[in-house]
Amino acid sequence: MSGKTLAIVGQQETIMPFLATGAEVVYVKKGECVKVVEELIGQGFKIIFFTEEFIDELSEILLNYRTETIPCLIPIPTGRGKTKLAIERIRGVIKKAVGADVFLEEK
Repeated sequence: MSGKTLAIVGQQETIMPFLATGAEVVYVKKGECVKVVEELIGQGFKIIFFTEEFIDELSEILLNYRTETIPCLIPIPTGRGKTKLAIERIRGVIKKAVGADVFLEEK
């Protein structure tokens, strides 16, 4: 497999635990995320997780890659922001990969 596989982007206090996974962990602040994600894409990362507070900041990049298989850009719900939006995006990615909605509907 060529290229790098997994990167996680977000604020330090949120993504520090991901250091244990062996993934590329990149700390960013508001206003820095677009540049960092573009650099990671340029370096060949296939899967880029980012914390949900950057969904709005990354909206143009997400729009540009929405129909692409690689890179796969996935928000991480943190419970502090747009959790429902992040969960819906993850749900869509899984549905696309598996071919079925594996989440149970809330009633």
